[in-house]
Amino acid sequence: MSTQNPTDTTETKRKEEILAEFPDPHTTSKQYTGDQRCHDDFWDIKRAFGIPKMEWDATYTEEEAEGKAYAEAGERKLRKKLLPNIIFHDWDPDDHQLSVGGTDWLAVGPPGSGKSNLALWLAVRLMEANNEKVIWRASTSRSEWLPFAPWARVCLPKGVDIEARFVPKDPTQEGFEVDLEEIVREVVRYRDPVHLNHDLLKPGQFHVVYPDPKMRRLQEIYENDQEKQYDGLEFSEDDPLNHWWFGWMHARIAEGPHHWSSIMFDEIGDIAPEAARNDEYAHYQKVELLKDCWVDARKYGHSIFAFGHSEADIHSMIRRKIRWRVTMNGTANPTNSGDVVGFRRVPMEDDIMSSRDVGMFMPFSESEFQYPPVKAAHIPSPIDMTLKVSYA
Repeated sequence: MSTQNPTDTTETKRKEEILAEFPDPHTTSKQYTGDQRCHDDFWDIKRAFGIPKMEWDATYTEEEAEGKAYAEAGERKLRKKLLPNIIFHDWDPDDHQLSVGGTDWLAVGPPGSGKSNLALWLAVRLMEANNEKVIWRASTSRSEWLPFAPWARVCLPKGVDIEARFVPKDPTQEGFEVDLEEIVREVVRYRDPVHLNHDLLKPGQFHVVYPDPKMRRLQEIYENDQEKQYDGLEFSEDDPLNHWWFGWMHARIAEGPHHWSSIMFDEIGDIAPEAARNDEYAHYQKVELLKDCWVDARKYGHSIFAFGHSEADIHSMIRRKIRWRVTMNGTANPTNSGDVVGFRRVPMEDDIMSSRDVGMFMPFSESEFQYPPVKAAHIPSPIDMTLKVSYA
């Protein structure tokens, strides 16, 4: 006679059905096999989501400048295309219009405007353009990276027990535990940020990094850097979990390696809010450390792409150092320099973005803006659930 609980059987079947919706891990690329004759991860990601081939020039052609697209911009002087300048990284570019070293941006827009989708789209483009090491700042409560699970290398702190659960967006429904190795291509463990950066982050790959609650080696690396010292700054296990990212950024700049890498700071306001103060965790001083690392990142081949709901949510120390901004659809682009901390002027005179379709975005600098705006390819999640992670 069976003693199996019918409820357990139902839950197991539901879990199996949901996990079956995930594509199998992609294990035939050169990044996974090490065989240089194989294709790149970015190629397979683009094929899976219908992302077109990247064909951009750095400047408008004469025909474009005289055509309808330019006339609709409402500008009186030629604007070069900014996206190549942001995406293509080079130490000695042939095109004098492209920047040397790493880049950055801050993309802002309301919930549902496509910021996380844009971050995924950008990750693919960076891998394609520069064989970039892409790092996604993982959150214990969000999982917008799930569309890339079949190609993801998930990096977890060594010696820390992790519990992962799929949670329905409907809070009245029950979730279930899941083994990360069932849904991603690879799970690896890092000892500290130097081990992570030197040994586990690989060129041309998409990495999802969860922070270390033990804050290992962060204080040692900080104390060894005589150029960056701040009153009262200390890393300890008592710190809020997301403070690990301040130490990781510092380790990347201070300890290398200085290959092309990019960090996707989804919801940057969670880490460096305008409200950061000199509290018992030295939050203000750590934001100051992040600011100084931000300044150095370009010359060390590291790019920082931040995303948030509003400029005002992010600390002004950080905003003053960001050279490119992005306005998402559903938000009016700034037409006054007072709307953008760190900019002496903005190049737009009219609202271009507030009525645009979901997924549209417009990069701009102090002197130029991308017109027409760009639409990032739609990158849907395999399931309508959130992956939440907790530390034992």
